[in-house]
Amino acid sequence: MYVFTNMFSGLQRQLILLKLVMIFVIIFMLFILLLSLLCNSYLHASKHVKIANYISNENYKHSNLISNKSTIALFSIEEMRNIRMELKSRKNELEQYCKIIGRTSSNLDNVLSNMIIDTTHGLSWCPIYKAASSTWMKHFATLGGVLTESAMELIRKNILQINTIVRKAFPRDRDVKKVYQKLNTTTKFLIVRHPFERLVSAYRDKLEHIEGRDYYYKRFGRHIAHKYHRYRKPNETKLEPTFTEFLRFIVEEKYFDEHWAPFIDTCEPCLIQYNYILKFDTFDRDQKFLIQELGLNEYLYEKNDLKNINPRGVTTTTLVKQYMQNVPRSLLDEINKVYEHDFKLFSYLPI
Repeated sequence: MYVFTNMFSGLQRQLILLKLVMIFVIIFMLFILLLSLLCNSYLHASKHVKIANYISNENYKHSNLISNKSTIALFSIEEMRNIRMELKSRKNELEQYCKIIGRTSSNLDNVLSNMIIDTTHGLSWCPIYKAASSTWMKHFATLGGVLTESAMELIRKNILQINTIVRKAFPRDRDVKKVYQKLNTTTKFLIVRHPFERLVSAYRDKLEHIEGRDYYYKRFGRHIAHKYHRYRKPNETKLEPTFTEFLRFIVEEKYFDEHWAPFIDTCEPCLIQYNYILKFDTFDRDQKFLIQELGLNEYLYEKNDLKNINPRGVTTTTLVKQYMQNVPRSLLDEINKVYEHDFKLFSYLPI
């Protein structure tokens, strides 16, 4: 009896010790979690303090602005005339197709509030992401007098987004009547790109190689991978969506982020009379023409240290072919249908 009592007491002591160890482990894990959260909060707060300090008015003194003396060689009068005729032809083709589709229901109010309007220099732009948007955000930051050396440093470190400082200079206006009044005093333009090239660029920049892209992974990548990934390894916890799965997501769910939303919805080219349509495939020439046409060549030029702010999104024709080769023909046809208006409005050929 005494032996059994001792054995029972020993077992009790072991259980108590085990419980104490487990409690200690849980407390330690909670401490580590709390420490991690505090560190993240500190880093997040530090980032916002830097942005807030930058956005204060003292950073917009012209003495801080980056020198933008242009070194671009100008087009001749004949070259300007030829380019002007080509851009007019683009506009005419767009207007002809607009008559066919008879666009009525629209997203016009949101499009108008999203436009960047510079009444001082007489220029308005409808931003289409993954179509030279970084370049023209930089240009508008220059025109708005907010592209300082300190801003450049924060942008390079990915602490500050360039569109943040652009919106400081050209804030959104929800008053549609006022927006129309401003637009009527400016030259309006947009920049378009072959829809498939833009899709590949968006995928590479936002969803491929998910490390360091938590925002887009949480918002889209995880859902796409888990819903459309047929074969999963048992130990695979953070799946990366393939390009084909990304296209299936677009076709089936019609959920459009600003980086892959159709042009017709993003900028309403049938309802807003844009003066010029620039194309990504002739971008250097088209941009140079527009800058010279508006007399802005003393202000704007392509500054190398801000060119291709997101190099992951740089996409060539060869890369597009590589990504497309494994996509089923039936899925390509469905994507062609989703972006049908974009193809026809801007004279691009479907794949």
